[in-house]
This record gives sequence, C-alpha cells and structure tokens, in this order.
Amino acid sequence: MPDDFGNSPPPTPDPGAGAWDEMMDGQGAVRGHWRDLERRIHGWSAAGRASISASAARMLADLGTTFNVYSDVGGPGQPFEMDPIPLMVAPADWERVRAGLAQRIHLLERVLADLFGPQELLGEGLIPPDLVHASPAFFQYARGVNPPGGKFLVTCGCELVRPPGGRWMVLRDLTSAPGGLGQVLENRNVTSNLLADDFDGLRIARLAPFFEAERATLEAMLPHRGEEPNVVFLTPGYRHPSYFEHAYKARLLGFPLVEPADLTVRERRLHLKTLAGLRPIDSVVCRLDEARLDPLEHWSPGGGGVPGLVEAWRSGNVALANAPGSGFASSPALLPFLPAICRKWLGEELKLPFVETWWLGQPEIRVHALANLHRYMLVSAFGQDPRLPLRCAALPPAARKRWMAEIAEKPWDFVVQADVAPSIAPSLGPRGIRSRPVVWHAFAVQAADGPAVLPGGMAKVGKTGLPPQLWPAHAGFTKDVWIADDAADFAPRAGSRAPRSFAGRNPAAAEVVSRIAEQLFWVGRYAERVELATRLLRVTLRNFGGETGRRQQQRLGACLALLRSCALVSEEIANQPAPPLETLAALIHDPAAKGGIPNLTRSLVRNAAAARDRLSDDTWRFFNRLESLVHAPAGAPGVTGLLRTLDNLVLHLAAFAGMQSENMTRGQGWRFLEIGRRLERGLACMRLLRAAAAGDSALLDPLLETCDSVMTYRRRHFSQPRLDAVMDLLFYDATNPRSVGFQITILARETDLLPGDSANGLMPSIRRQLEILQTRLADPAPPGAGDFPQLAGALESFADMLTQHYFSHSVRRVY
Repeated sequence: MPDDFGNSPPPTPDPGAGAWDEMMDGQGAVRGHWRDLERRIHGWSAAGRASISASAARMLADLGTTFNVYSDVGGPGQPFEMDPIPLMVAPADWERVRAGLAQRIHLLERVLADLFGPQELLGEGLIPPDLVHASPAFFQYARGVNPPGGKFLVTCGCELVRPPGGRWMVLRDLTSAPGGLGQVLENRNVTSNLLADDFDGLRIARLAPFFEAERATLEAMLPHRGEEPNVVFLTPGYRHPSYFEHAYKARLLGFPLVEPADLTVRERRLHLKTLAGLRPIDSVVCRLDEARLDPLEHWSPGGGGVPGLVEAWRSGNVALANAPGSGFASSPALLPFLPAICRKWLGEELKLPFVETWWLGQPEIRVHALANLHRYMLVSAFGQDPRLPLRCAALPPAARKRWMAEIAEKPWDFVVQADVAPSIAPSLGPRGIRSRPVVWHAFAVQAADGPAVLPGGMAKVGKTGLPPQLWPAHAGFTKDVWIADDAADFAPRAGSRAPRSFAGRNPAAAEVVSRIAEQLFWVGRYAERVELATRLLRVTLRNFGGETGRRQQQRLGACLALLRSCALVSEEIANQPAPPLETLAALIHDPAAKGGIPNLTRSLVRNAAAARDRLSDDTWRFFNRLESLVHAPAGAPGVTGLLRTLDNLVLHLAAFAGMQSENMTRGQGWRFLEIGRRLERGLACMRLLRAAAAGDSALLDPLLETCDSVMTYRRRHFSQPRLDAVMDLLFYDATNPRSVGFQITILARETDLLPGDSANGLMPSIRRQLEILQTRLADPAPPGAGDFPQLAGALESFADMLTQHYFSHSVRRVY
C-alpha cells in the first residue's frame, strides 16, 4: 500500500540471475557494437598485452596521474591504474542515457530552486519535511537566494549501473563538486593513442564539444566587469585526493587553479591575490566540500575555506559552480521521491530508473525494508556516517541487532539500497583478459541552450565481487567509455555556444597568483639545493676509493669539510678520516636523512605539485622521474652504484634547467623561479668560498669540481688552484654561471622587472640589499672568511623582504 508520499513498499526480489555481460549476449555471441574491438583484443599475444599495459602505465606515470598526490607524511600518491580496454556502449543505450541525464539535471535543478525558494514540494507533500531539515546540506543561508548565474547546478555527475535486467540505472547523483572529468580526458588520451586504429575506425564520439559548452557556460554565469570574465578553479590543495584531476581540468578550461588562501573577500567582493594586487573574480568553479566553503558559515576542524565567500555569493557578486546547497541533491534519500516529482512537474516518467532505494524516515517503508534487510545495503542518508555503507546480509546477529536499534532511534539518517550485481566487461589484467564489474560515471552540464551530456565518461572497474556501493571512493582502476555510431558525428549541436574569442590577449594571462609565485620561487631554491648536494656527494664519492695515501685522505677530508659547510654532515663525521660508506649512502637514498637528497627532492616535488597547472607535461615528467632515481635500491649499494645514481641526478637536473631556460615564457612565474635558483646558488657558493677561505688549499680542487668550473680554471691559469684565482673565478667573474657575481647580476636584472611600483613598499629596501652585494663585487680586494656572513646576510634579507612584499596581501591595493 502506498504511503503518504506516493511510494509503494519495496517489491519482492527477483531471485538472483547472472550479471549482465556487456560484450556477450545470452547465447554467447558477441554483441554488435563490440565485434570489431573484440576481434582486436582477443588477437593480442601475451607479449602484446604486456606491452599495452606497460605503455598505459608509463603514459599515466609520466603525467603524474595519481590520487592523494602527497599524503600528510609526504609520501607519493598512489598511481591510477587504467584498463586500456574501453567500455563500449551501444548507440541505442546511449540515446536512452543521454535523454535520461538531460531530464535528470533539469529536474534536480528545479528541485533545488524550489527547496531553497518557495518550497512548493513541501507544501504539496512531494518531499517529507523531515528529509529536508535533517540534511546537513540544506543550508538556511541559501534560502531565498537567486544564485548568480541563475543555476544551482552547472555540472552534474551520475553513477550508473546495469543490473542483470540489462537497463542502465542510477546508483547515485553527484551534485556538490562533481569530479572525474579531468580523469575522463586523461583516460581518453591514453586509450585513443594505444588503440588509435579502433578509435578512428569506430567513429568514437569526441568529448571536446562538451567541454567547450561547459567553459562557455561558466564564463557566461555572471556579467563580467572587465574585458573578459574572471573565472577561477578552486581546489582544496595538492593534498586532496583528486588534486591531479583538478589541475588537469583547470588547464583544459584555461582557468587559474587556486586554493582558498589565494582568495580574499573585500566589501562583499571576491578577489584573487596576484603579484600585481587584488583582481576581482566573477565566477568560481568550486571543488571544495560544501562544509568547508566558508569558515564564517561552516565551522570545521582545521578551518579552511574563504572567509566571506558565502556573503559575496548571497550578494550576487560572485557565481559559484555548483552553488552552496546543491549537495542536497546528492542524497540517496531523495531518489525514491523523484518519480512523483517528475510526473507532477514535468508530466512524464523518469527516463532513467534508479536502483531500488528507500529512505527509512517513513514508518511504513521502514517496517517493510527492515523485514527484508538481507536484500539491501545500508547507506548513510547524508553521507555523514563513516561506518557506512555496509552489506546487511553479511552482518552477524549481534551487529544486526545494534544497527536495528540505531535505525529505530534516528531513522531519518538511513537509506537502504538494493544489493545489485553490476554488469561485467572485458578487462586487461596481468594474467590476461577477464570480465570484471563496471560502474559508468556519466556527466551533464546545463548549457545556455539546454542540458548537454558528455558522450562517454569514465567507468570504474571492480577488482572484487563487492557491491559497487562498497568500492573505494578513490580507487584508481578506471577505463574509458566509448560511444560509437556510424551515422553520427557528435559535432556541437546547432545553436550551441562556443567559447567566446577575444580580439586581444587575455589581460589576466600575465598575472600570477601570489601563492604560485611563492611555490615556483621555492621550486627554484630546492632544485638548486638538490643539485648542490648531488654535486658535493659525487665529488666526495669519487675520492672515497682509489689509491690510498696521504693525498687521497687529504682530498677526502676536504670534501667532508665542504659537506660540513653546507650542513650536509655533522662536524663529528667531517672530522673522521674516512666515514662509513653507509653515511654517504643515507644522504642519497634515506628519506629520513635530514638535508639528504630524498628529503630535498620531496620538498622540491611538493612545491612543484602545488603549482601543477603552471608546469608543462615535460617538466612534470622530470619531477616524476626524479623521485624514482633516489628510491632506495634493494641491498646495500656500493660506490659505483651510488655514483651512477648521482650522475643520473645531475643529468636530470640539467634537463630541468634547460626546460626552464628554453621552454618557459618569461612571465612573472618564471621570474620568481629564476630568482629562487640564483638566490640559492649565490648562497651556496658563498658558503663554499667561506670554507675555502678559512681552510687550506686542499679544498680548492673539490670546490672547483663542485661548481663545475675545473676546465675554465685550467684554461685560464695552467696551475694548481690558488685561492685568489679561485675567488676571482667563483666570486667576481660575472661571465661564469656558477659565480656569485653572475647570480647578483641576474638578481638585479630580474628584480627590476618585478611588478608594482619600485618606490613603494619594501622595494627600496630590497634593492638596497642588492646594492650592498654589488658594491662588494666592485671592490677588487678578495673577500676573507669573515666577509661572507655579512654578504650572505644581505642575500637572505633580500629573500625575506621579497617574500613579505609579494607573497603577503595584508595591505594591498584593489583595482
């Protein structure tokens, strides 16, 4: 008997049939839309399968495709595993899904607009008030707000499963911050390259028109106040599990990737902190959890968010995609009420059915569902219970009794959902091709001319027989989804809006977010620190073996003294005649060694990860491979193995310097990276020269070798190294890229090109520090050991003042 809200009790289950096979029909024949691809994949040899898997893994690794990029302890993220065999969807199935998703995003938009507006749904009894007011995503501050841009939902995701009945059904909606579109593109790039002939021959639907429609929609959300709309892509930061996807998507759309600390609200207007000042923002593509959007509205441990962002949105001064409160539509508790709403408001049935789902806040439904609990998964109605979901059939009697008591106490917090067996599709694994369960992630956008649905998407692949509700949220086993149709070209629909073009250059293109400039500044500094440690350790190890004798020991002692001057080894180790090889090996391979190469490399990659959208794919490949070079090998490495590692590191670091020099445009981001490098190299050279000036002549040979200046010195002097000649080459010579003079010359030149008024703020003091150094370089008297602390102090003061002036926005002008 139907309840007060028009819902009938759950039907009796159909006894279990086998899972739907995406490729094979019930008679064991290959389905028509799979035939060409099936012949191809079953023709692969064992060597061919291994080669395709390795190629896919290499392509993903080169681009750093990971989830949980860097954990709190600094470890590397887990790489995505991608199945190269795509999920083929028949044109007829696609048309049904496309129509269903277009209807769905329109319906969910109307539901949200009503619940945060006139609330006719509550008045007509189509949604229970307890469901609405129990939801933590129903924000009272959003009541009565007409969202800027006119939409609560811009982009919507949907998880689809195909039970044994053979029809695609909705498992859950993703409306708050629907992620995965970046990974869709990455999967498409890999599969379309690995299976290029099949991709072209099958006329697979292209994804570009969907993303063009999404970008045009985001740009048109709010009337902009400048030459073009100012849109940013807001991510929680590089520690977020989906950071790579955020960076990839931001680069595709051409929007700056920003973190909450990059934004500030002044006079109810949202601004981006750039080197040139505060730039007003019109729209935000938001990937923050709604509960961390604004600390003034949502208290959460650890803070986060942008203070005042909600008030700026309420005032109509910034559009948010998706809007606050849109997460309410993600609740599985809403699913059973959508059919009645669709019939009442749209005059039609839902085109996409959903997996049998019931909200337990209804007494009659609850009684029937609990009597058949073994058929269901127990799910949190609002995603707040970390213990859920769980499989009810697997509960022991005592646990089942406890859950029943908890459900009786607060039934509105629980949903039951059918324990479904998703369809299976061919998957390439280490032992060949086998069938695995799949869930299809599909996406839709509310474009200017109506909903547009992505022709494809991403399929998550289950490695075990667990129900799809229990699959890990960020498990990286995915595959591309291919829609093939000989009769359709999947070109943009007539009348659809393409992204606007502008006659001139984007005026904001040259601007750099202050945080990004700071990250690149530290990328430059850490890259130089890694190189210094690498070169010093290489010189030391070259003197570790070989003929014994007084000169050998003297050179090794000199190397240890230089290591000590750069704080790479302790004074106790530096005073040993021959430290254990394990001590030097730890500096090369042990992540726990303070100041060692792994520790420095981790800091370098962390800063690079935070500026991911500013780095080219080639540059990111360098960072990915850099960490693997210092990964500890099996067993205890010998001198030869350690030297091989250091040689490879030197070559990789030289490649990075070459990419910086030849591939990066000379914008402010590059400028701060270059300043960081030159600053750190100047400080390192001063430390080495100070040690040489205070020590004996034995330090000069390894000093020249560390600074890559041996050949230059020999060509000039034809003699054993002398302190005055070395000082001339490494302190004064402005033509030597390793000298202090060279670094100061570049720092002065690039500082003159920094943004802002040179007479304001700390800029006069910044230039004074450089003048101190330039004055000393003009003095021909060689500096002594006692001069270097003051010179290094001036360079450190330069760095500190630069940081205060450009990376802090406590008092800056707004334009």
